[in-house]
Amino acid sequence: MPRTAAAVLTGVALSLLAVACSETQVETMDVVGSIPWGDHEEAHYRLVNRDGSGAGSGVLRIDGEDGRFRLSQTYTDNSNSDESTVLVEADTLKPLSVRREIRRDGDIEEVEAEYGPTEVKIRSGGRQSFLSLPEHFYDNESALFVWRTIPFRDGLVLHHYTILTNRRDSAVVTLEVAGREQVEVPAGTFEAWRLEIRSGSVRQVAWYADSERRYLLKYDNSEQVFELETMPQE
Repeated sequence: MPRTAAAVLTGVALSLLAVACSETQVETMDVVGSIPWGDHEEAHYRLVNRDGSGAGSGVLRIDGEDGRFRLSQTYTDNSNSDESTVLVEADTLKPLSVRREIRRDGDIEEVEAEYGPTEVKIRSGGRQSFLSLPEHFYDNESALFVWRTIPFRDGLVLHHYTILTNRRDSAVVTLEVAGREQVEVPAGTFEAWRLEIRSGSVRQVAWYADSERRYLLKYDNSEQVFELETMPQE
């Protein structure tokens, strides 16, 4: 989760979970359905603060290689940036490794992690630690990609774990498909599925196109809104 919207752009589902993570008594599951993208895709977004002012820009990028995908995000404003790349298995989107670099007010924070069968090894600030993995998990930096693959239908509710390597923690995420609605963004006007996301006290909404590719059209992470600027390049 972002430190604050003014301090650094961390925008994504990443902002999702800056809450203390408590166990939730729900049945988690693997939520990835069919993969709607090809071996390359790049989508550009504008970021808007709650007051309507500009907050910077973002890029979501997908690159396929040898049965894997590199899922990358880059967020920038005039002086700060937040970049992450998660290497995942191409069919399940289960994470293999992740690297994230945050530049804020001249400081650099780096986090790297490698996933094993039962635990993830995390390196940051000269410190190495291990976190045990629950069932049905995904890396938090890949959430916007993972959610794009679910079998959208009205009323669908899913639960999964997300791993926050920068916090050395995990949390349960609840996804609920709340029907379809029309969404207007700089790239145009689209019919979209409304996906409501909950984790602890955090509430967010993402809109995915009601189309074969399921493009992320808009995302409200409760601090900033992401809006698709142009149709993704494939």
